[in-house]
Amino acid sequence: MPAQILDGRALAADLRTELIARASALREAGLHPRLVIVFVGHNESSVAYVRNLVKTGEKVGIDVVVDDVPDSATAADIRARLEALKDDPAVHGVMLQQPLPSHLAIREIADAIPIHKDVDGAHPINQGHLAFGAGTEFIPATPAAVMLLLERSPHWPLRGKNAVMIGRSIVVGAPVAMLMLEQDATVTVLHKESASLQPYVQMADIVVVATGVPDLITGKDIKPGATIIDVGTTVIDGHLKGDVHFTSTAEIAGAITPVPGGVGPVTNVALLRNVIKAAEQGRSIT
Repeated sequence: MPAQILDGRALAADLRTELIARASALREAGLHPRLVIVFVGHNESSVAYVRNLVKTGEKVGIDVVVDDVPDSATAADIRARLEALKDDPAVHGVMLQQPLPSHLAIREIADAIPIHKDVDGAHPINQGHLAFGAGTEFIPATPAAVMLLLERSPHWPLRGKNAVMIGRSIVVGAPVAMLMLEQDATVTVLHKESASLQPYVQMADIVVVATGVPDLITGKDIKPGATIIDVGTTVIDGHLKGDVHFTSTAEIAGAITPVPGGVGPVTNVALLRNVIKAAEQGRSIT
């Protein structure tokens, strides 16, 4: 049987309905939810993501402001911009768009994000709480989207399931692995220094892939009936490509996310849910 398509666009539409109601309630109370995205440079995939965030914000009643920063900016420049947003009562969410240009290191900047406005969970303290399994104010948007899609897969709940996370970035791989562990899955993390993806992928009930390597996983690599979550977004000839070869993998998998139309749309809504949460908490300063 063909795989169940985990439709991110349909899920995002359902979640937007909830956001519209919550944003309307805030506006009626005189509070206008606002997200500021500090965007350094013009990574092509990031441009598309930020553009969609602005559009989604307009639909649900959240002001999304993009603070464009030139490629030449230093870590000190970006820290100053982030810290300036700390005391602005009109701003409820602050996000530093990643990936950053190659001359900048997120570890030199992330602690300047106002912690109670850190709606993408990038501040080291929020990441630490996530690693401890409790206490984080905001789950990062892409990992949150992965979990929302897994909740709609045949392998939910995850307790006792074998899961593989391919990719170990602090943006996606590491937090997704932690979130799956919280759900009592048995989790293996693979990355570019791993000797081989096999036999781990072939044994997995759930495979989450976030490497930026198009078509890294094909149908012959996976266990029949597995749930496949493709986080990859690489622009090739103007089109988004995932890390999973969709056609061959969909013939073997039990459930799969498409690219585009899978994790991406849910990520947008997950981030904006965090903005609404921050506004509802009445946070104006850290």
